[in-house]
Amino acid sequence: MNNVSEVIKAHHIFVLPSYREGVPRSTQEAMAVGRAVITTDVPGCRETVADKVNGFLIEPWNPRILAEKMIYFIENREAVRLMGNASYAIAKDKFDAEKVDLKLLDILKA
Repeated sequence: MNNVSEVIKAHHIFVLPSYREGVPRSTQEAMAVGRAVITTDVPGCRETVADKVNGFLIEPWNPRILAEKMIYFIENREAVRLMGNASYAIAKDKFDAEKVDLKLLDILKA
């Protein structure tokens, strides 16, 4: 898919119910365009989402909680906006390419 950011921008939230993940590029892409995120509380995913700040971390293998959080966003548009703004700020702070590159250089020099 060549137009990932356009697809993400067409939606108000991003949902990634993953059970085994590195730090997911997809949540970073969603955050970079200001989307609130629902993902599972597993290593990697929890590196991108601060629970109740820019989205929700949910218990793995629990579709009821996943549905509850999706319904919450449907019923709370202001939370979608606020958490989306927080996602963008976190993405700029933690996942900006220049910052990540500088951290990598520091590691390589050590």
